[in-house]
Amino acid sequence: MISPMQVTPEVSSGPEAILMLVLYFILVMAIGVYFFKKSRESTGDFWIAGGNIPLYVQVFAYFAVTASAGSFFGFGGFAYAFGAAFSTMVVVAVCAGGLMMMITIAAPMRRSGVYTVPDYLKKRYQSTTVRLVAGIIFAVASWAYLVPQLTAAGITMEFVLPSLGYELGILVSVVIFALYVSLGGMWAVTWTDFIQGIMMFILTLLPLPIIFADMGVGGTLSGAMANDPTFAGNSAPYLMVLGIGFTWILAFLGLPQFGQRALASADAKTARRGFMWMNLLYISAFVLSAFFVAGAAMALEPNLATADHFYYAVLVEYTGPIVQGLGAAGLLAAVMSSTDALLVALSASVSHDIPESLDVGLTEQQETRLGTLVIWVGAFAAAYFAISPPGIIGIMTTIIAGGAASGLFPALAIGTWWKRANAPGAIASMLVGGGSYVVLFLGGYMPVEQSEVLVTVPLGVITFVAVTLATRRPTGEELQGFIQFHQTGDTPTKVVTDDD
Repeated sequence: MISPMQVTPEVSSGPEAILMLVLYFILVMAIGVYFFKKSRESTGDFWIAGGNIPLYVQVFAYFAVTASAGSFFGFGGFAYAFGAAFSTMVVVAVCAGGLMMMITIAAPMRRSGVYTVPDYLKKRYQSTTVRLVAGIIFAVASWAYLVPQLTAAGITMEFVLPSLGYELGILVSVVIFALYVSLGGMWAVTWTDFIQGIMMFILTLLPLPIIFADMGVGGTLSGAMANDPTFAGNSAPYLMVLGIGFTWILAFLGLPQFGQRALASADAKTARRGFMWMNLLYISAFVLSAFFVAGAAMALEPNLATADHFYYAVLVEYTGPIVQGLGAAGLLAAVMSSTDALLVALSASVSHDIPESLDVGLTEQQETRLGTLVIWVGAFAAAYFAISPPGIIGIMTTIIAGGAASGLFPALAIGTWWKRANAPGAIASMLVGGGSYVVLFLGGYMPVEQSEVLVTVPLGVITFVAVTLATRRPTGEELQGFIQFHQTGDTPTKVVTDDD
């Protein structure tokens, strides 16, 4: 319930703004239809585009899946709610996570020749139990991360089409997202993400010249600080700062969309360099957004009903319906770029990793059909919870990232490089790290929100090392995956299919 003092940006539902949105939806649907036949050639094509995505495409696809609603909405919302310095810290932490992904597992993962991260872990540890546990964590994280993305979709649809409303806006978005992903698989996801990444980068910075022309660089910050003296700094508790920063440094190594995207790279070099170039785009776009777009929103309207409306407040003040429609399309691009990759990761875990781990034999055609069904069921289930979201978008994405990192960081990041690591250690770390995060978060035992990872990640690492050292060394056969992951050179590894 919004109090009388709180403000929600409002625009007229003009035909120009609606046209921009409709054209955007037609574009992504056309891409899904175009890649329908190609995505059905194999499960590898459906889930990782055959591992053939070149660097120039991957850079913007990485940017799109990294930015998502959590950055476009959430991190600017962090600046509006907690200060620009806090938001900048989160942006830097995300870039540090991209570097960690680039350095630690992007290349080994691509060399593995598989098309899901749980399958990568199975190959590393030669254990179907490892794959099963990881597949369940990936499925839960993929589905949960859909909720804040669809929350952002509802906000955007309501912004352009206020007569449609938030709830119906979510349902319309879900149908469009699920349709083009189920039609074109990762091929459609990749090329829509490429386009969306370019759109998001441009539209993140689009308000800046208009803001500077009206307020000036210094005037924007002084105007924001006149309404909130702490805007340029940080008003969040320091334990929360540490927790959120730590979470996003490790998030790339746990969230499903990043591993799935790396596996689609043409080779190991592309997987690594894509993250490097993405970081340059990301930090330049979102540091400027945190200080100046969120700053302009604070200067113009310090009483927004939710911090996630900061971008809309600026669009309403300075632009007409065409630019507002383009801005809404860019914001939907931020939503869709993660939602589509998450739907693919969810589909792969439920229809490929979990059945194979349980020795349920499915043909490639059956896996693809089951995967398509999972996309639709998962999307509508997430939409149900997004109708009454549990918090602002940046907080929701951080919570899920913390859980994924707690469960998967030791087995993925440390296990990729520690030759002594074994399956019992990996299983124990996933159960202890992920389980302790759920207990601490649901029980509310930490003194400050979003600080759970400061306990659960170290606990998972300690468990991983202790159980590994207390159990037998891996055999030569069990180390075959480890050896393959670290072969020198960047010759593309053949993507494994069920027919091989």
